[in-house]
Amino acid sequence: MSRPQGAQSGGSVGNSSSSGNRIDASICARSGSTIERHFAARELPRLLETGAGENSAVTARFHFSQFEGHAAVDGELQGVVVLTCQRCMKPLDLELHESFKVLLVDDEEALDREPGGYEAILADPARLDLVALTEDQVLLALPLVPKHESDSCAEFAIAPAKEEPARDEATQRPFGNLRDLMRGREEK
Repeated sequence: MSRPQGAQSGGSVGNSSSSGNRIDASICARSGSTIERHFAARELPRLLETGAGENSAVTARFHFSQFEGHAAVDGELQGVVVLTCQRCMKPLDLELHESFKVLLVDDEEALDREPGGYEAILADPARLDLVALTEDQVLLALPLVPKHESDSCAEFAIAPAKEEPARDEATQRPFGNLRDLMRGREEK
């Protein structure tokens, strides 16, 4: 599904205006450049908003090329995002090893296509925000429900309620004779 690049409200994200994080992807695509950036959690505010820990860090590598007249990015993410396991509520170090392919388009009509395996995103190639692009891709890589892969945290999880033993139904029917009482009223 196509989406706009840097789906935040407002303009810039975090340190995206700092030198080196906003680039001209068209020039990089023409020259076949590769750019690598390291981002700490504090530079990725939307990641922190999802509950990621301060010790999270991601290295993003962007290889630029041209595809059908547009700037294309073949990217890789590596790093660790510290989340909370939803089974045991303990910290979970999620290792990221993800790749992505995006095509930078500047008109909404081009968003409906996914040419050559690229996902089209709405972005100004002359002012591509590497922080927002990284953040988008990291957020897409996160699991919906973070939990440890092994069952090692199962011992910390809250045990399900045990089934109560069956009770004697004859003594536990408070409205058992209600029908008889209602019939008695109707007869009067």
